Amino acid sequence: MQSAIVQMILIVVGIAAAAIVSIIVYAQLSSNAPEDGDNIDKTRITTETLCKAVGGTWTAGSGTSPGTCA
Repeated sequence: MQSAIVQMILIVVGIAAAAIVSIIVYAQLSSNAPEDGDNIDKTRITTETLCKAVGGTWTAGSGTSPGTCA
């Protein structure tokens, strides 16, 4: 049977390992995230809501032609 001190040490080591993994994953995701306006092809957006969400300007279409995002 393990003593209380050994169990506490194992808990602390486990928490530290989880924290290190979390920091590494966060750093990787942050470095790979697109910058503002990066990787957004506004010409492919077909809805006004999405266009406004990415900071575009929606121009409504006429008749059967769809609107455009710029």
